[in-house]
Amino acid sequence: MRDDASRARLEEMGFEIYVPRTFRDAALVRPASSPRARVVLIVRAESASARALLAQVGRALAFARIEASIAGDAARIGDATGLVVFGASLASEIGAALPAGRQKSIAWVGAGEPAEIAGNVAAKRALWSELRRLSRALAKPSVGGG
Repeated sequence: MRDDASRARLEEMGFEIYVPRTFRDAALVRPASSPRARVVLIVRAESASARALLAQVGRALAFARIEASIAGDAARIGDATGLVVFGASLASEIGAALPAGRQKSIAWVGAGEPAEIAGNVAAKRALWSELRRLSRALAKPSVGGG
C-alpha cells in the first residue's frame, strides 16, 4: 500500500488510485494538508513561448507541492515564500521595490528572458536546476521564518 504522499502525487499526475474494499475505512482518510509554499513567477513578456514556459514551470512546481502564480510586478508578491524572476532588468526592478528585510526572507531564482530560455538548452537546464534548488529550499522549515 502506498503512503499518502505517494498517492497524492500520483493523483496530481492524473493516475486514478484504486483501494481494495478491505482497506476503505476511517484509517485511510487523509489528514488535512499542511500549508503549501507559494512562489510568484514574475515575467514581463506575454508571448506564446513565455506562456508555454510559465505553464511548464508551474507544472514542475505543482509536482513539488508548491503553488505558483504569475505576476508582472512586485505589487502582487504578497506573502509568497519564493520568486522566479525572468529577465535581468526585471530582477533589478523587483529587488529595488522589495524592502531589505523581505529580500532576505524570500527565496529567489533569477532566470533569463523567456524567449532566450526557449531556444537554449543550457539555459533550460540552468532554470530547471535552480527550480530544483528552490523547491528544496522551500521544503526546509527555516525558510521565511527569519
